[in-house]
Order: sequence, then structure tokens, then C-alpha cells
Amino acid sequence: MSSLWTVKEVADFLNVRPLRVYELVYDRQIPFMKIGLRQLRFDPAAIRQWLDARTTQAQISEER
Repeated sequence: MSSLWTVKEVADFLNVRPLRVYELVYDRQIPFMKIGLRQLRFDPAAIRQWLDARTTQAQISEER
């Protein structure tokens, strides 16, 4: 497995603020892992897959 991303790394990848990543985690809209009580980590492959799925859905909605 590749190294896991932090909240900041996911935010940089998605070009959003870290607060937005925390909001997505709170709403359980983004795949994440909890390390201990407070640390969040993200699998880069899962984040890319999640983003691809959201992009595909948006394109389908626009075509209808």
C-alpha cells in the first residue's frame, strides 16, 4: 500500500481548504481511516476513485 495522505494533503489534492475535508469526513462523504482517537488518514487510490465516481455522476446528470 502506498503511504496514506493527511487532511492537508487531501485538501491540496482537491484544491479545497482543510476545513472542507473535515466537513466531508463528518458527513461521511469521503473515504477515510481513523488512526487513534483523532488522526485521519486517506488512501490516495480511494480518494482518486471517489473523485472519479463523483465526476462521472456529474457528467451523466448534465447529459440528461
